[in-house]
This record gives sequence, structure tokens and C-alpha cells, in this order.
Amino acid sequence: MNRRLILTIAFIGLWVRASFAQLASTDTLLTDTLPAYDTNLQAADRSGIRPFPYPKISQANIRLYARVWRVIDLDDTANAILTIPGRSLMETIMNNVRTGKLTSYEKDDFKVKLTAKQSEMRFADSVLVPKFDKDGNQMSSKMVLNEFNPDKIRKFRIEEEVFFDKQRGKMDTRIIALAPLLNLSTSADLPANFASAPAFWLYFPQLRYALIKEDLSDPDKNLFDVTMDDVFMQHKFKAYLVKEFSPGGTQTEQLDPGSPEALKLEEKLASLGKNIWKNPKGINDEKPAQEPEKKKEDKP
Repeated sequence: MNRRLILTIAFIGLWVRASFAQLASTDTLLTDTLPAYDTNLQAADRSGIRPFPYPKISQANIRLYARVWRVIDLDDTANAILTIPGRSLMETIMNNVRTGKLTSYEKDDFKVKLTAKQSEMRFADSVLVPKFDKDGNQMSSKMVLNEFNPDKIRKFRIEEEVFFDKQRGKMDTRIIALAPLLNLSTSADLPANFASAPAFWLYFPQLRYALIKEDLSDPDKNLFDVTMDDVFMQHKFKAYLVKEFSPGGTQTEQLDPGSPEALKLEEKLASLGKNIWKNPKGINDEKPAQEPEKKKEDKP
């Protein structure tokens, strides 16, 4: 009797232990397979994203062509979106130049390429550093290059094509090139339009591959799913016009920002689209061409 009771108790003990082990194993399995709580909060992988291509155009359909140069001033609050720390326009440019994903050029004809080191040296400035002995006496000094600070670049120049596409029936503006501007330090007092010069030029269609990977979304500012490429492609920035060239042979000198000449040129560009729809055949209907009146002959 006692032996049977002992065996029964021992069996029950083994069954309880096995049940707890199974529950523990099941609980561990469930815990290990649960997703991390912040999975949906992780940043999306934008490494494979590509910019959408421009609509194709034919040279035969281009009308009213002009090339203009503008300046983007980052000190203007309207361009604050291009100055976000860690995702600023200048940081994006230099990060991609250093890794070889973006090519910088000497001029906007895109013929002479610059290395990453040459590009960075365009911004290098030096400081005189004194050297002391162990007693604290200055022995000599040497020039040392300061580390590049992207926040020092406050202006960019963009080169644009403005034209009327007859096939699509609309005015189009396309950015060709972009250049960070260096401040010129001279003894002479230079006008505002001559106080800076391009450090190097970037081919904008190539730059777009870097810009589209910079997510600028900010719910607090009602910005959702916005990239830096969107800012430029939708012209969500402020820039002032400084120069224009047209195939008709007219070319302006560099204009002062906000000058009467610059404002007049802005009005001219803005009116191109209106005029082409008002007179689609290039003829002013209000004043059609007329044959000159014949002079009346004097009667004898």
C-alpha cells in the first residue's frame, strides 16, 4: 500500500515538472518570436531610392529659351529647410563628394573634374598656431589648416534653363548646376554681387541622387514624406536672380539683388508663359500687322 502511494506521488511530481517545463518552453518560444516594439519606428532604407526622370523634350519643341543664374541665401528664413543640422545641403554635398558618389567640377562646363581632396581644400582656411617650449616661452609658430565647417557656407548659386515646351504646352524651369559660394576677402569694398565666387560646380541631375536620400519630413512643420530633391524639383526655396543669358544675343552683367534691373528681369521671365497663351501664333491680335497706307497722289 505504502509502495503504491509513493509511486503515485512520484508520478504526479514528474507530470507537474514536465508540465511546467513545457509551459516554460512555450513561453520562451513566444517571447523570442515577438517583434521588437519599435520596429515600425525605424527609419526606412533609402539606399536604393532613385529620383524620377525629367519629361523628355525635343529641341524642335523648345520656344522662348533663356538661361538664368540665381543665388540661394541660407540666412533667409525661407530656406531654413536646407540648414537642418546633420541633413543640411552642404553636408549632403560634401559627404557624397568624399565617398566618390558625387563629382565636383572646376567650372559649369563640366569638363575639368576635381578630386574630393581638391574640393575640400577650396574651403580650407588657416590659422597661426604658436609653439612653446617646456617653460612656456614662445619659440615659433606655424600655419595650421582649420577643419572644414559646412555651416560657414551660407550661399549657393544655381544655373537654370527656362523655356516653353510646345508639346506639353507649359513653361518649364530646370536646374542645370549648383555651386557653393565662397566669400571673397580683399582690401577693396566689393558690391554684394561680386563679394562671393563658386568654390566648384555640381551637375544637378547627378546631385539629385544624393538629395533624394535626405528625408526632411517634420510633422511639427506639416512636412510629410519630403526629400531634399522635392524641395529643389518643386522650387520650394527662395532665390534671387543675378544674371541672364538668351540666344538672342542679350546677356546681362551680374545684377545687384533686388535692383530695378533684377526685378524687371524677373517680371519678364514671369510673363513669358502668359504671353505665349495670349498670342499662341506669335501675333498680337489687338494690333495685327497691316499694309502701310498708300500715299494719295496730288491732283494737278
